[in-house]
Amino acid sequence: MNFPDPVVFLLEALKIYSPSTKESEISNFIYNYIKSIGYNDVSQDKAENVILKVKDGSPKVYMIGHMDTVPGELPVFYDGNNIYGRGAVDAKSSLSALLHAAINLKDVPCGIKFIAVTDEERLSEGMNEIIKHEEKPDYAIFGEPTGINNVAVSYKGRLLAKLNFKAKPYHSSSPIEEKTAFELMIEKINEIQNKVRGLNANVTSYFDSITAQVVQCGCGDSTNKTPADAFVYIDIRVPPKFNTFDLEKILLGDNYQIEDRLEPFSTSPSNELPRSFFRGIYKILNVKASFVKKLGTCDGNVLRSYYEIPIIAYGPGDSKLSHTDQERISVNEYLTAIKVIEESIRELCKNR
Repeated sequence: MNFPDPVVFLLEALKIYSPSTKESEISNFIYNYIKSIGYNDVSQDKAENVILKVKDGSPKVYMIGHMDTVPGELPVFYDGNNIYGRGAVDAKSSLSALLHAAINLKDVPCGIKFIAVTDEERLSEGMNEIIKHEEKPDYAIFGEPTGINNVAVSYKGRLLAKLNFKAKPYHSSSPIEEKTAFELMIEKINEIQNKVRGLNANVTSYFDSITAQVVQCGCGDSTNKTPADAFVYIDIRVPPKFNTFDLEKILLGDNYQIEDRLEPFSTSPSNELPRSFFRGIYKILNVKASFVKKLGTCDGNVLRSYYEIPIIAYGPGDSKLSHTDQERISVNEYLTAIKVIEESIRELCKNR
């Protein structure tokens, strides 16, 4: 049995480049690390998730982090204060904080399970595999960068749609009156964005607003012929007052495919799970926590679509550095986050 070292673990985890769909090496690393520090009730499933059952008990608490990152390898180094590398913020430091808190919770009455999932940054295949084969939890904490004195209680949803357009092709010099596929595409993009502006007319916050951004598009196969085909991917972010099905009907029209759908979710700040983190943060940091709302999505959206349970996200790091070439995490903040998570789960499990 080796003594766990969270800093060494994080550095080694960051050195393993693990973009979505290429998580085999880091999955094996996490599995072997857990075995090496004396835990035998650990397994890997067919999605390469790593599942550690710390202990049985009630209520059941899941502590879930993702091991994949966005593409783009970065140099990994430690300057004595900060650790740098792809995933330092999103979200290997949060995953590691959850793991190292979980292994200190063998004495609580709650059931504790730590899960490292794959594919969070893509299609959430890892989380969907967990839902198929693991029992329903009572509470779930997801490792995401919130900053150590913030607890995320709400996430927007997402609707990713691919729209397709067809038109007759003409020589590019022809004085045609019909619209090209490109023009049909631009017309539809403007129509969707005008509808979004109307829906947002009386909205006063970014979180409560709808966004519809073009994230990929293309058309044409020749430089002297008008395009006969065009496509555009539109990423629609959905606040909790809507659901994805409402916005699909309002915005999209015909000739589209839904590539991804995640409903928004919120957990009341008065629920015992966020309140436990409020108390844990105060005990460790001597500051009052803030409950925050996130503009993106996480695997919590996936879990909440199956189970109406309290879900929050928590983890060290500045989310503005996520997916950037400046990803870095303060070691002090990272180690403090481990203490906060452990103390918060102890608060949750008191008198249970």
